[in-house]
Amino acid sequence: MNIVYSSSDLYAPIAGVSLYSLLENNRDVREMNIYIIDNGISRENREKFQRMCREFGRNIVFYPIMDIEKLTGSAVDIGKWNISTFARLFEASLFPESVRKVIHVDCDTIVTGSLQPLWDLDLGERIVAGAMDCLSPGYRREIGLGEDAIYLNAGVIVLNLDEIRKRGIEEKFKDHISRNAKLTYVDQAVLNACLGDDDKLVVPLEYNIYAVIYYVNYRNLLRLRRAKDFYTEKQVRYAKDHPVVVHYSACFIDGSRPWMENNVHPMLEAYLDYKSRSPWADEPLWQDNRGKGKRIITKIIRWMPQWLMCSLVGVVHGVLVPYRNMHRK
Repeated sequence: MNIVYSSSDLYAPIAGVSLYSLLENNRDVREMNIYIIDNGISRENREKFQRMCREFGRNIVFYPIMDIEKLTGSAVDIGKWNISTFARLFEASLFPESVRKVIHVDCDTIVTGSLQPLWDLDLGERIVAGAMDCLSPGYRREIGLGEDAIYLNAGVIVLNLDEIRKRGIEEKFKDHISRNAKLTYVDQAVLNACLGDDDKLVVPLEYNIYAVIYYVNYRNLLRLRRAKDFYTEKQVRYAKDHPVVVHYSACFIDGSRPWMENNVHPMLEAYLDYKSRSPWADEPLWQDNRGKGKRIITKIIRWMPQWLMCSLVGVVHGVLVPYRNMHRK
């Protein structure tokens, strides 16, 4: 099993907690190789990664991150994201050809179960496997997809590096990035725009259950995201009750993340438990540096009836934002 993380030094402790949880809950995997795409990780943090992997009897290799702007020949507007996120698109050329398939895991996760079922997937000629994202048709139209097209969340994905190399898919990624200076969901948008439905395999939501799903009920989730195609209510309920990968993605209902002060994620205690057992146990929580205005907005959002909040925000997130983005293009 080949596992990949991509991290800066700032996010190294967060990636470290995720990796600790993965190692702890995948002890039965016969062979596991850990690859870290290194965007300036300090010597101290690198040594913590190495020591942790030795204790679990796993191999770890660091690869310096590629120069994304040089690679694509264009300036990339990453907005609030870190440039490290684009690295997953170019792992086929970064890693040796002996690395034929990988599971890429975002830093802001914990792994609470076995990833063996993901690794055992037969992708055939498909490029990627992952969980569906809950988004309105507007985000599909924005990147040139049909309203019913499969749109995957890139937080946890299986990548078929053999097929990417064989079909020269990285060139499609480069071309798309060079033609689109601003990408709403950065590399996730590129991945979905450049691959057709036949290139994608949908996996159960429990392998990447992202934050918003924990904060609202099923009906309001669809209302909030104005989603046309998504998992059934039964599938979402099962994922929440039996998560394999909890993805602590940013969510306006919360306003913070589990490694920050004032976080209220329902799976906060699970994150803090893994942190307390990791080499980064003494790493202090980040201060909540949001301005007073943003904190007040968060309080209002939590105070509002959920159906009303989801209806109002749904118009902004599901209609106005993708329309604005298309207009900008």
